[in-house]
Amino acid sequence: MDEKKSTKHRLTLQDREILEIDGVLNVEKFTDEDIVLSTEKGMLNIKGEKMHMKQLNLDQGLIIVEGYVKMLAYTEEISATEKGKGLLNRLFR
Repeated sequence: MDEKKSTKHRLTLQDREILEIDGVLNVEKFTDEDIVLSTEKGMLNIKGEKMHMKQLNLDQGLIIVEGYVKMLAYTEEISATEKGKGLLNRLFR
């Protein structure tokens, strides 16, 4: 039986040009200026210039990006039970 291993989420940025990320679940969007990743700790948005994927291994949860990184931002992590609730239920809890 295959069990999904919990990977630690880690970011390593070298000189704003090489970004290594562990704990990646999926690549939602990838352009040379905008990357959106689903990670173990929520959605991660990366903005930059001339970014390209040097390595991607979703089985290991690893991505390495080269290019000039301008911004890294997380959106709030939403649990599976919260995803099922409507907007009004979340507003009036």
